[in-house]
Amino acid sequence: MIFGYFWIMAFILACNEFVIIVSAATWYFSDKTIPDDDGIAGDAEVYKGFKWIFVHFGSLAIGSLLVAIVWMIRFVFEYVSKKMEKASGDNKAVKAMICCIRCCLDCFDRLMRYLTRNAYIYMVISGEGFCSSALNSFILMLKNAAKFAFVQSFSEVFMFIAKICITVLTVVASVLIIMATLPQNSLASPVLPTIFILFIGYVISGIFVSIFDAASNTLLQCYLIDNDIRKQGKGKLDQKHIPPQLLRFLADHEEQSKGINEPLINSTNEMN
Repeated sequence: MIFGYFWIMAFILACNEFVIIVSAATWYFSDKTIPDDDGIAGDAEVYKGFKWIFVHFGSLAIGSLLVAIVWMIRFVFEYVSKKMEKASGDNKAVKAMICCIRCCLDCFDRLMRYLTRNAYIYMVISGEGFCSSALNSFILMLKNAAKFAFVQSFSEVFMFIAKICITVLTVVASVLIIMATLPQNSLASPVLPTIFILFIGYVISGIFVSIFDAASNTLLQCYLIDNDIRKQGKGKLDQKHIPPQLLRFLADHEEQSKGINEPLINSTNEMN
């Protein structure tokens, strides 16, 4: 029953990410030259995300199964680690070993979720199954490791700053509203409500900001696959659907990479 709960939760999270991925992918491949009523170039078809869940139901179930297995392993490990700590008393070596294993399992959990997300992205773009999409997306990440690392680090910094700003503004606004609406001396201390608001604000901000992380990885993978298709066909990229901001962003990254690599190449030549 516990494993079933983990699998259901992982499947719900996979469906949530899948809808975001489909929305970002459909926006990328939409025509940006057609003017819209909202003033934003391109169209993100959110309803297709809910529709395609039933098309890729089995693939989402397989991806969520892998994540659920990792969660189950972590759950069993936490149960066993508590028993080990009680049996060993205050043994520092046992605690250090448990911390190392817990850290490794956490890293493996993050890696598995990252790989499954990129598999979902490739699955949306190509229409393939989960296994082939996972393999092809992994190869794509190996071929463009620098771009993936750059976008991932940029999104992590943005998400951290956004979560902090949203949480702080929420706490300040809530405290001001509480102090203004409640009668004087009716609240003994605003510390407890502030802590509660801080926790709720941070959790909700993390949920909303995570949309940016999934969308940024989706747009990058769309561009790389689009670029590979262009190289294989020896044609040109269709400027009608590629966001110009993305082209400038990746162009600046390539210039920075060349600027970093040129001194290294020159110094290597001088040493030779």
